[in-house]
Amino acid sequence: MTLHDWRLVPVAAGAWGGAFAGTSGDGVTTVLVAVVSGVAAAALRRHTALVVGLMACALLAVSSGLLAGQRGGSSLAALADDGAVVDVAFRVVSEPRPRPARPPMPPSATALAETRWVEGRGERVGQRLPVVLSASGELAAELLELQPGAVYVATAKLAAAEPGDSAVAFVRIRSSPRLSSGPGALDALAAGLREGLRQAVAGSPAPQRALVPSLVVGDTSRVTQAMADEFKATGLTHLMAVSGANLALMLGVVLAVLRTVGVRGWAVRIVAAGCVGMFVVVCGPEPSVQRAAVMGLVAVAATGAGKRRRSVRALSVAVCVLMVLDPWLSRAPGFWLSVAACFGIVVLGPPWIDAMCNWAPRWVSEAFAIALASQVATQPIVTWLSGEISLVGVLANVLAGPFVGPTTVLGFAAACLTPLPPLSAFVGWAAGWASQPILWIAGMGAALPNATVAWVPGALGLLMVIALSAALLPLAGPVLRRAGSSLLAVILLTVAALLPATPPGWPGEWDFAFCDVGQGDATVLRAEGDTAVLVDSGPEPAPVLDCLDALGVRRLSMVVLTHYHADHIGGFEAVVRRYRPPLVLVSPLASPPYAAAAVAAVAGDATLRPAVPGERIAVGSLVWTTVAAAQPSMPGRSVTEGESAAENDASVVGLAERAGTRLLLPGDAEPDGQRRARSEADALGLGLRAEVLKLPHHGSSRQDRDFLAQTGARLAVVSAGEGNAYGHPAPGALALVQELGMVVARTDTEGTITVEVSADGLAVRRSGG
Repeated sequence: MTLHDWRLVPVAAGAWGGAFAGTSGDGVTTVLVAVVSGVAAAALRRHTALVVGLMACALLAVSSGLLAGQRGGSSLAALADDGAVVDVAFRVVSEPRPRPARPPMPPSATALAETRWVEGRGERVGQRLPVVLSASGELAAELLELQPGAVYVATAKLAAAEPGDSAVAFVRIRSSPRLSSGPGALDALAAGLREGLRQAVAGSPAPQRALVPSLVVGDTSRVTQAMADEFKATGLTHLMAVSGANLALMLGVVLAVLRTVGVRGWAVRIVAAGCVGMFVVVCGPEPSVQRAAVMGLVAVAATGAGKRRRSVRALSVAVCVLMVLDPWLSRAPGFWLSVAACFGIVVLGPPWIDAMCNWAPRWVSEAFAIALASQVATQPIVTWLSGEISLVGVLANVLAGPFVGPTTVLGFAAACLTPLPPLSAFVGWAAGWASQPILWIAGMGAALPNATVAWVPGALGLLMVIALSAALLPLAGPVLRRAGSSLLAVILLTVAALLPATPPGWPGEWDFAFCDVGQGDATVLRAEGDTAVLVDSGPEPAPVLDCLDALGVRRLSMVVLTHYHADHIGGFEAVVRRYRPPLVLVSPLASPPYAAAAVAAVAGDATLRPAVPGERIAVGSLVWTTVAAAQPSMPGRSVTEGESAAENDASVVGLAERAGTRLLLPGDAEPDGQRRARSEADALGLGLRAEVLKLPHHGSSRQDRDFLAQTGARLAVVSAGEGNAYGHPAPGALALVQELGMVVARTDTEGTITVEVSADGLAVRRSGG
């Protein structure tokens, strides 16, 4: 007899595939999938499971396609396509959350909502459709105060959603929301319990105050960027979201306690159902919570040998039901991860638990094997989404797993004890310290030099990690069956994570360095010894600070901000706080205004002034020359929408010269800005010739051939983020500079790039090896 009943797996896969096709927004794809599935079902009529799966695919494709067409043809979608400004009534369906901070951008927040009516173009239409709310600046604070379940009215600008999105439109709030009707009793109770949890941990250390609400109810409002980076590096990010795996770990603790005190049979099921009900009430009835509740119940089906056979069947039924209720889940990465985690728990978990029971107590085996099974099953998806593999991820999840259940149980208990503040605070304190080992694990794991390694992007990378996982899976059981081999596996993973992440001798001698800061710019120019000049500071603080540390920079004599876009000034405040540069040169075009104001506010004692074309500034053996800096008056170019071409063309263009070698830094100048730089350089008698060129605008497709040719550069460096959404660097731009005889170096694929000027020419080194 087989351990699992696989007969419903084709049905679940068919339902998932049909829902995915139907929600694509492409009618041709939907019809094609439905027809092909129907024809294949007729041809394979003797294979019952396959026939049912194909019919499920056809039915879900048709039904979800009709639903997608109905949404796409709504008046709300039409108004969103036109970017209309409307009055809209909406019911908030999720707790508003702040967006990750990206200084110096204004604060922003988002929430999920369902419209009640929309009034635009002189007509009010009653519609109940899902939307995403967003607000920035002062309105973001007001959005964060909205109560889930309540109905509000506001003026907003609509924006079209991408095809396949579950939301029909993006609603950007333009006025203070006015309360139309308050939340229902259940929503009010949930909000009170969530606030009670926050109050219960208020006396705990800051990291615990952030982690417990995040782990228990998905409230990430107190999570710092540094903490988020640590959890990402160690593969623990899923703990900061409501998930079926977390609920399963919590139920595992509850059921273990029940078994210990002798509770059996239907009593166990009733308690488990009650815990799931409490989970939904406290976390709120938003879609992700409902999904997690269903997946959590399925994961519990794996407990007990007699239930293993029906666990895969239960998972398949759950997938089918969720596809019918919300076909857009088929496109949600969170859903993919939930299904994969539950699949790992119910299929891989039990045999691995049995293997570890040969040398470890059952409760230890369950805690470690379930966490390991969940991590292994989700790793291909995580790698595909992030483009990297966490070498410490498996070990970190295995070590953190035993603390997730107790923290969650204590967190829920603290929330439910809200009417008794002293007791609630005590339980909240206990929950905080139950979570402390998770914080230690994340911090220590992220500090390892090789905590994560880049992986091959795209479909090829996904296939490779699946193949690698499939090859290693047969080894897991034999390894876990013995304490010695399990310890050896842990040691090997630890050694791999401790290996240096950079080549031996990195960074060596250098004169110019292009930091790998993701999708942004940060260039370091050596002046003398440990003193340097920084041009731009990347999108976030940590990468640029890490890069400066690795290069041995102890003092910055000057910082140049080529323009005010977030991917160039995101780390500026942290740089000023640590290095206190005496001079900061900026673009004369102070736009976007909020970004310019934020830079001025954090500049401290530094002299902050616009760069002036023709000025020469000597810092040690480095000479900086400003070639071009756009004037604030730029006729015919709009700067009101933030990321405009005018702001890119306002970039400070500079030449850095050291040891007789010149580096040209054009910021994000587009063709108009590049042509203006050529004209100003000629007028000033400077010329643009340089041995090294930082390719403008991260290597975008918008390049002026004459500008590039006039530099005569031998080396072109592209500063871009791996797998970025803009497609930088563009193949056309790379082909153009190579045609002009330049060698290309890229931070997205090679890491931080350093250039050393020597008697033999330019020595280029890469942190990626």
